[in-house]
Amino acid sequence: MNLRQLAYFRAVVEHRSLAAAADVLRVAQPNLSVAIKQLEEEWGVSLFERAGRGLTVTDTGRTLYERAAELLSGASALDQDMRAIGRGFTARLRVGFTQVSLEIITTVVAQIREEGAAVSFSLQQGEPQLLETMVEMRQLDFAVTHMPVANFGLGVEALAPMSIVLLCREGDDRWTAGSEIRPEALANIPLVLLRRRSGGGIYERIMEAFASAGVSCSVVADSTDISAIYTLVERNVGLGLLPIHALHVPRPGFAMHPVALLPTPERLALIYPRGCRQLPAVHRAMELCRAILRG
Repeated sequence: MNLRQLAYFRAVVEHRSLAAAADVLRVAQPNLSVAIKQLEEEWGVSLFERAGRGLTVTDTGRTLYERAAELLSGASALDQDMRAIGRGFTARLRVGFTQVSLEIITTVVAQIREEGAAVSFSLQQGEPQLLETMVEMRQLDFAVTHMPVANFGLGVEALAPMSIVLLCREGDDRWTAGSEIRPEALANIPLVLLRRRSGGGIYERIMEAFASAGVSCSVVADSTDISAIYTLVERNVGLGLLPIHALHVPRPGFAMHPVALLPTPERLALIYPRGCRQLPAVHRAMELCRAILRG
């Protein structure tokens, strides 16, 4: 077994045919067939069921795919780390963040670079569930995500509170600057909400808060992408309800107004692997995150 054979196997599973995988990898199709046959003969297993020209991955093949994907990801990260060291960097930090925590991570990166540390960064934006998995698998050194954190095996520090704001176009005179908006004022107003792909989060809390207040919540769209919410507000589809932290500044042409909606605030969280000795650069980056989030 070697990494090339596993990479070939993974490509065939993901693209569901030898021909499609060969096109993506830019290798001859017989090379893929030979690599898969060698793996099957080495372990005495069947990785695919063959019916005519079609391939269906077996249960054994699915097990191999999951393990191979993890191994290839680790090998890729190792290769990138060594290349970074070869270019003169002393460490390579792998940091995860959600869209809401983007400004925090970019501030940390800028600060560490200003300090003169010979460090390179690999930044991964993702949904909270994905970030938790990547931290657990040591694919990320740490991540800034949202509470609640579902994975009890991780180190978790609940830090900065977030507030809920109404995102509207600049010049929308329905809202008074500086005053908190009550749920009653948003009854039947078309709203665009941020929502996780899986698991509970801010969307569910907002809907529960409206229900508790006895106010009708008219959601015309939800999105996992804050940029999409800005665009929908700009095109007058609806007004956005967003969780933000102190570093967030609205884009030009937009205004934000605080909304008195949730009885307890949303919170950002720092997550990291337990029992993992941290490099000094990782420790410094996490300390900067704590300082920013607590400040």
